[in-house]
Amino acid sequence: MIRNAMVDGELVDIDSANGIITALVPATGGSHVGDVDAGGLRVTAGLWDEHVHIRSWAQTLDRADLLPADDPAAVVEILRNYPTRGDEPIIGHGLRYALWAEEPRIADLDAVSVTQPVLAFSMDVHSVWINTVAAEKYGVAHLAGTSGILREHDCFRLLTMMSDIPDEEMDGLIEVAARDARAKGIVGITSFEMESLTDWDRRVANGFDIIKVNASLYPERIHEAFDRGLRTGDTVAGVVSMGFLKLITDGSINTKTAYMHEPFCGTDLRGGLNTAEEELERLVRDAKAHGVTPALHAIGDRANTVVIDAFEKVGVSGRIEHAQMVRPDDVSRMARLGLTASIQPAHAVDDRDVADVLWCGRTDYAYPMKSFFNAGVPVVFGSDAPVARLDPWHTIRMATQRTADSRPAWHPEEALTFKEALSCSQRSTVAVGQPADLISLTADSELAAVLD
Repeated sequence: MIRNAMVDGELVDIDSANGIITALVPATGGSHVGDVDAGGLRVTAGLWDEHVHIRSWAQTLDRADLLPADDPAAVVEILRNYPTRGDEPIIGHGLRYALWAEEPRIADLDAVSVTQPVLAFSMDVHSVWINTVAAEKYGVAHLAGTSGILREHDCFRLLTMMSDIPDEEMDGLIEVAARDARAKGIVGITSFEMESLTDWDRRVANGFDIIKVNASLYPERIHEAFDRGLRTGDTVAGVVSMGFLKLITDGSINTKTAYMHEPFCGTDLRGGLNTAEEELERLVRDAKAHGVTPALHAIGDRANTVVIDAFEKVGVSGRIEHAQMVRPDDVSRMARLGLTASIQPAHAVDDRDVADVLWCGRTDYAYPMKSFFNAGVPVVFGSDAPVARLDPWHTIRMATQRTADSRPAWHPEEALTFKEALSCSQRSTVAVGQPADLISLTADSELAAVLD
C-alpha cells in the first residue's frame, strides 16, 4: 500500500493487487511492513513516451553530439576529437544543416578520417552525411555524389546497419536506456524501432521487465504480428505488448522531403511520399483486417491530407505520428474520424528557425497542439528519441513554454497548460481499476521548473 499520497488535493492511501488499483481511502496515518510512505507528495499516473526509437536512442547515448555544429568545419572538429574504438565507424548524431551557408561535401568528412567510415546523422534521422570510406564500404558511392548526403530510405538502411551489433551488447544498451527512462518517471514506451518481435521475446526471456513496451512493426515485419495472431494491445511477452503498424509516409522539414501542398519557401521543392497512396491504403486495410492499429508518419501538410484520406477510405481510426503541419480543415477531419495526434513538443522548439524559413507564412498551422485540443483530437506525447532526448519533463516543458532559450515562446497560442501536457503523457489515472503504474512528483529543481 502507498500511504500518505496527495491525489487531487486529498491525502489518501492507495492499495493495489496484480498491478491494478483496488482502493483509494482517506489516509489513516498507519503503516505496515512493505508499505510505501509518499510523505504527502503528489502521486500521479506514470508517464509514457509514445514515440521512441529505442535501439537508436540507446546507441546515441554513446555517439558524438553534433547539435552545436553550425557549419561543416564545426562537424569535422567535433568528430576529429571524439574518442574512437579501433577501426569502428566514427558516428555522430544531431546534424542540422538546412540553414547552413555552406553545402556539405563528402571531401569535408574525409578530413576526419581516410581510413575509417564517418557517418553524421541528421537530428531528424532522415539524412546522413558520410565520408568516402563509408560510401565505398557500404556500397553507396554512386548515391553519395560530391555531397556525401543520403536521404530517406538510403539513410534508413545505413542507420539499420549501424545498429547491427551483437544482441547481448544491444540489449545491454537498451537496459541502460530503459533504467534512465524509469528514473524520470517513464513507465512505458511505444517503440518504433526497425526490429523484430523476436528481439523482445529474447529480452523478456533474459529478464527485461524495467518498463512496459508497445513494440511496433514496419511493413517489412508486420507479418510477424499477423502470423502470431497479435492485435494491438495483445501481450507479446512479459511487459511487452503489440504496438502498431508503423509507416513512414513522407520525409522531414530539415531534409526538405516533407510532402507539401505548396513548395518550401524559396524553392520549387514539395517533398514527396515514401509510400505510394495505393500501397498506403492497402497496408492500412490489411492492418485493419488483422486488428493492428496503423500509426502513420506524416510531417508535411499534404502528407497529413493523404494519411487522413487513407484512414477515411478504409474506415478505421489510428494515429498520425508527428502531425507537424496540418491544415485547419484537416484538423477538423481528424477529430471527426477519431484520429489521434501523436506529437513531439520538442520538435516545435527545435525546428522553429527552420520552419520560419522553409514554411514562411504558414507556421500558424505548424506544430499544432492547442488546436488539436480545441478541436477534440486526442493527443499523446513522445520524444521521437533520438531526435529529442527521452525525457518526459523536457517534453512537457516544451509543450507549456514553446521555447528552449531566452526568446519569446514560438506561437504561444499553441501552448498547453501543465495539466493538459501531463495528461498527454499518461495512459491512466489514479482511480480504482486503473493500472498501479504510479509516480510521485518530487520537489527537485527540474520538476519545480515544470510546475512553476
